[in-house]
Amino acid sequence: MHGQHEGCNAALTQLAFLIYDALRPRYSELRAVMTQIPKIQLDTLDLFDQRVLNPVPQKPGDKKRKDQFKKLITGTVGKPLGQQFKKEVHIRNLPSLFKKVKPEVKRDALDSENSGLAALFTPQPEDI
Repeated sequence: MHGQHEGCNAALTQLAFLIYDALRPRYSELRAVMTQIPKIQLDTLDLFDQRVLNPVPQKPGDKKRKDQFKKLITGTVGKPLGQQFKKEVHIRNLPSLFKKVKPEVKRDALDSENSGLAALFTPQPEDI
């Protein structure tokens, strides 16, 4: 099962816990089924199994037992489907961009008296 939707994951974990808790005392084969879960720790499974078979008179809260069960079956929950076949992006170092060299503007053409914008705004002796 994939771990994309936490609500569905919680409901399925709850159902599996209730089934294991109800049927384990009668059916010893359930332990063999649990050992087939990937990445399960057998010593933790043995401890949990003993708590199910020999309940303590002071029954610990169901929340604690559910959390222990959830830790047991973490090997069944995989990556979300959107992440399973995602191809990782590798960006290579790109060469630096070169700026175009601007041609030099000749200052002599702008500094002459009768050329460009300077000629438009300078008063002429004829205008006075």
